[in-house]
Amino acid sequence: MAKRASSRKVKIHNQYTYQQAADVLGVSVQTVRSWRQSGLGVLDSQKPHLILGFMLKDFLAGRYSQPKRRLANDQFLCMTCNAPRRAYGGMADYLPYTATRGRLEVLCEACQGPCGKFASPRLCAELAPILSIATRNRK
Repeated sequence: MAKRASSRKVKIHNQYTYQQAADVLGVSVQTVRSWRQSGLGVLDSQKPHLILGFMLKDFLAGRYSQPKRRLANDQFLCMTCNAPRRAYGGMADYLPYTATRGRLEVLCEACQGPCGKFASPRLCAELAPILSIATRNRK
């Protein structure tokens, strides 16, 4: 997953070129340029293009303020539907990564696409009455 750029070093009263903004945020120049297509306001009436500090700070605050999706214990995130779904057929596979963490993989009840979420052995024990869980080794 991509690194999150922290807006704490951005000064709202400064103007930044693409390179300066990238240096302050610790990202590449191409990343800052791609933010323009994502909604970052840029003063492009002159060269070099300038980004106002308050616009950059507001853009980053709005970009990372999206809430995380919480799933119920018996729900999994479907990769095809991009929605919380229950397991098709009540079957699941558990792939342990460590002694305390692993991944539950199921099929979506709506589209039969792949679904999954990280889980602990404790969660697997809670889901055992409603799911038939098979433990697999990682390849």
